Amino acid sequence: MSRTTTLAMLTALPVAVLSIATFAQNVAPASGSRPFFGHMLEKMDANGDGRISLDEYLASATARFKAIDTKHTGNIDAAEMAKSPEVAQRIERRAASVVTRLDKAGNGYVTKEEFLAAATRRFARLDKDGNGKLTIDELNAGRHGHGPRQSDKGAQFAQKRLDKLDANHDGVVTQDEYMAAAAAMYQQFDAQHNGKVTAREIAASPQAQERVAHATERMVKHLDTNADGVVSQAEYLAAAQKRFSRMDKNSDGFVESDELPAHRWAHGAKPTPSGG
Repeated sequence: MSRTTTLAMLTALPVAVLSIATFAQNVAPASGSRPFFGHMLEKMDANGDGRISLDEYLASATARFKAIDTKHTGNIDAAEMAKSPEVAQRIERRAASVVTRLDKAGNGYVTKEEFLAAATRRFARLDKDGNGKLTIDELNAGRHGHGPRQSDKGAQFAQKRLDKLDANHDGVVTQDEYMAAAAAMYQQFDAQHNGKVTAREIAASPQAQERVAHATERMVKHLDTNADGVVSQAEYLAAAQKRFSRMDKNSDGFVESDELPAHRWAHGAKPTPSGG
């Protein structure tokens, strides 16, 4: 994803928010191990010894589970995850970041002109050969910020995106089609119809809520080891324990700052949903 927040980032907003960090013990994103670990300590280090024990980690996971389990059934489903106050707060923060990046005038909202200008810039970056048309490979490359991903899921995502943007179904996306999609999205975000899209409107938009629902459904499927459609506290804590074990490099029962990598996901391949 490119650094400039545009149409693609807005459509992917809730998915980005609902990464493992969303449900992983309230750990906030960080660019390096020290800020990341410091936030973990703040949330989990109950005895103040500067490190996190398995018991402390699981206690934090238990508290997180109970906060999501608003019905007090001992099980949580996708709807409860989606309604979690933390999820809402994270979406609102990400939406605020979107507005900050696009709001060139500093008014606290995004005008249609600002939104479309950002979409125009992104189209130009995606259109590598400058022919005014985006192919599926260009769309896929833009999604990852580098060459096209060759996985089946990546190809399916790119194809779905192309199909949505390609109004005349000729297999490519013209700038007119891209901008028409951006304009339509702006109208959907502009719930007040006043030409001023706020972070609150973006976070509350049907697109955002739909993607949150899809993300939490995937989360439940990943954590639900007995396939009964819900995540029990035992399943949630089992996932948390696995994550703790991955972080505890020397297997001494504690996580310390030097066990975390420079980037929070460098200890594993790609971030995968887990309860801890």
